[in-house]
Amino acid sequence: MKQNNCSIYVSKLCSSKRKRVEDSSISKKNSDLYITYCKNDTLDKIESDINSLVGSSALYFFKKRFSSSLISIISVFVILVAFLSASIYEDFLKKVLFEMPFTWVLSDYISLAFVLVFFLGLLIMPSILDGERNEFRNILSSWFNKDIRRLKKLSLLLSNFDRKTTVHIYNFDLEDSTHWLWQILVNRILNRFYNVNFYVRNDKVQNISNRLNAFEVLNIEIIKAENISRKCDIEILLSQKEQKLYSLMQLCSTVIIKQRDKKSFISLELFEYCGKNFIKEEIDSKNQLIFGFQNFINRSFDDFKLIAQEKSLQVYFTSNVTFKDLNEEEKRLAYYLRNHIEEFVTLFENPISLLVLYYYVKDIVLDKRRNIKILEKFICAIEQKQQYELVDLYWFDIAGLMFDSKDLNTFESSNNSYYRKLSIDALNKLVFLFERSGHFEQAILLTQYLYEINPNKYAVNICSLYERMGQFEKAYESLPKTLNIGKNEKPSDIEVRYYQRKSAWIIISQRNEELKQEGIDSLNTLSNLLFSHNEDNNPLWLWHYYNIKANLEEWNKNLEEAIKNYKKCLSIPTLGAFEYGGTFVNMAITYRCKYINQEIKKVATINKSIKLGRLGLLLKQSVGDRDEMPVVLHNLALNILYKISNTSIDTSLCNEVLDLTQEALQILDKTKSIKRLGMVLIENYIVKDLLKISNKDIALRLEVHLSTLGQSELNELLNIYKEFKKTNKITSIEFLEKIL
Repeated sequence: MKQNNCSIYVSKLCSSKRKRVEDSSISKKNSDLYITYCKNDTLDKIESDINSLVGSSALYFFKKRFSSSLISIISVFVILVAFLSASIYEDFLKKVLFEMPFTWVLSDYISLAFVLVFFLGLLIMPSILDGERNEFRNILSSWFNKDIRRLKKLSLLLSNFDRKTTVHIYNFDLEDSTHWLWQILVNRILNRFYNVNFYVRNDKVQNISNRLNAFEVLNIEIIKAENISRKCDIEILLSQKEQKLYSLMQLCSTVIIKQRDKKSFISLELFEYCGKNFIKEEIDSKNQLIFGFQNFINRSFDDFKLIAQEKSLQVYFTSNVTFKDLNEEEKRLAYYLRNHIEEFVTLFENPISLLVLYYYVKDIVLDKRRNIKILEKFICAIEQKQQYELVDLYWFDIAGLMFDSKDLNTFESSNNSYYRKLSIDALNKLVFLFERSGHFEQAILLTQYLYEINPNKYAVNICSLYERMGQFEKAYESLPKTLNIGKNEKPSDIEVRYYQRKSAWIIISQRNEELKQEGIDSLNTLSNLLFSHNEDNNPLWLWHYYNIKANLEEWNKNLEEAIKNYKKCLSIPTLGAFEYGGTFVNMAITYRCKYINQEIKKVATINKSIKLGRLGLLLKQSVGDRDEMPVVLHNLALNILYKISNTSIDTSLCNEVLDLTQEALQILDKTKSIKRLGMVLIENYIVKDLLKISNKDIALRLEVHLSTLGQSELNELLNIYKEFKKTNKITSIEFLEKIL
């Protein structure tokens, strides 16, 4: 039993004196000796480092040079005597067997003496080999065994240090018990010194304790060090697997956002998932793999001081971390994550996981709705985990500031805003998060955006937000004088759609004078359905209602009221480019009507009409809408033609109209539709006449189609024809002249 005192320290790897791989593995400070092992260190390096530390003392030189040489000479002499004795024994035995009797001479007596010595040597050899401490056997063994020679050499080197020297050993837990660290170096250290301290990873304590018990160490004490915040750079102590996991942990963090001025948070659930699925380890058991990752996380907290935890689920890198260049790994992981977005959105609960996922895939997903899914789950996770500061840290970098939904001029700049794409539920949660994180103005703008869905509820919410800001006058003013409390249940979708179609598409949009009152009654019934209950309305229901109401106001020549209702259509949240595009097209028509009714034509009015029409066209094209595209194209062409009719002929505008009408004709011919075909034909005829392009075929086609036109479309066709005819900008069309 070794009379040693061994202490096993946990969470103190940071106290290692070795900072670089190139540094000496052994250092001495005061009366303490520090030995730190790094992966790929060799025994030769250890010996060389000890030798450098020992220096060239006379005692060491004597022991190493003279003593070892003397032992070698004696050993050689003993072996030579043994060979000589064997030879003499052979000659003497032959003489005894074959020459007896013979006369004894001096040489025979000498031979007999050698034979007796040889015999006695063989007789007592086992006892000599098994003598105290087996020193003789060790000497002989060292001639033939390299490890034993190294043991002797290390013993000799270590003998230069006082036995009472305290030895501190770091990172030896990286290797198993069969490694030369334990077979040779630890063996010699325990034989030489009284006090030896081992600094190990927290999950290796039991292994090291068992190994020391195998060495028959007398006293073993396990000491758990207190967590002291200090600068710690021990990356060189990490094994190859730990280095790999260290890189993976960096990949699974907000380092991807490239914001060095903020803490780099880590998603441990993403780290574990990627560890099991993204990187391939040569381990058969999946359970072992998971256990290994959890161990590394524990080591990173306690042993390496690489990560710390501030709040629940918020784990971040400490200042001890040196970030690596992992661009290639980031690209590979990004495509892997993109292919599993739905799985991750379902699986992950930590908002940091979803944040990291979003930044990896945001630029490489083809369907942007998948990004929306991530952000909606991110919002939900922040609310559930109550980590409101993440809104302030990250949300506005993702989505920007909330736009003012009342300002029409902001629509174009906010068209692709995430606020227009998130679900109502996500937007409601976002209002709550804005409030909790102190962004009251943003919360008010977002609540105003949601207002039309449920005016009673959101008016109270706006009032509450103003009150939180201390703006009591605005809080009071934001409340309605009375609440419009509905007593009915929320209508069914089919009931709402019935009155939408009856009032809008069949009557109001067709300007059917005979059924006008029935259309108005249907619209009033639709209004009662939508506003006589207390629940949130479907955004699409509201859009259809205000769109129909705007059409009715336009029919009644109340153009300003029509524009107000169209603006309400644009202020309704979570609709798509199809609905918003249609609203811009309709609003452009209203501005065109304003221009037509002006006694003194204002170019700004028709320019507004053209601008809105172009924006509507872009939105419609973005969703590939072919159903309403001819109507969109014809209305934009008509807006431009009205500008041309009262100004000088602009070739670029004429060419734009030509392209619009040609595209509209192609779609109508392909779909075999005649919706607004008469308007497209007259517009195409006019612009070709202006550009001096043959248009006889268009005139013939218009003449054939004329009999199928409704009265509203016919009147609109004749109006644009008259605009150009009165200024003699186009040639006359006989069959239209007859109608006039």
